[in-house]
Amino acid sequence: MVCAGPGPAEALVSCLEAEGVAFSVAEDDEAPGLLRVPPDAVVLDLTQANRRVAEALAQRTASNAAPAIAAISAEHLRVLEPPLASDEVIVVPWPQGELSLRIARLVEKRIPADAQGIVRAGDLVIDTNRYDVFLAGRAVLLTFKEYELLKLLASNPGRVYSRDALLEQIWGYRYFGGTRTVDVHIRRLRSKVEDATHTFIDTVWNVGYRFHG
Repeated sequence: MVCAGPGPAEALVSCLEAEGVAFSVAEDDEAPGLLRVPPDAVVLDLTQANRRVAEALAQRTASNAAPAIAAISAEHLRVLEPPLASDEVIVVPWPQGELSLRIARLVEKRIPADAQGIVRAGDLVIDTNRYDVFLAGRAVLLTFKEYELLKLLASNPGRVYSRDALLEQIWGYRYFGGTRTVDVHIRRLRSKVEDATHTFIDTVWNVGYRFHG
């Protein structure tokens, strides 16, 4: 988070803490140093800034790889004269989960369609470089084994994997839980990446599973 002023607004800090996102604070003149190692996103604290200061700070972060979200107060919303040099504008306070959703969508949109290490299947995007998974622009939180299962299946669409093969490739040995472990993880994975409008994993009865895009 980059601040325009003496420090971050308490209301903004409270929102970030409630969101559960990890963040660090940099004053305006420290912003370039902070962004040499880009975070997932930059939140510009413009809640206490006038229009001139807001525009200056937004311009200074516009060229960074990480998307920038301008956090403004409701009072500024009434007099806002867009566009600010930011990817999004969010009003403080926001509903819990709103910032995380916007960041996930912005990050997903910035992934080139032909980038190396990216597996796409409709609305599902797997970034194997960052271990990120997005579904319709929403970040999906998976355990490591769930992620490895999804990556293997999605990287080989149409191929049928037996439970024994999945157990061997993902767990690397004859796991104590046996093939039932595979079924449990597939069920949990489906609950996270599938819904009424998205289905990706087929059950091949008496054999195993396959992925379809």
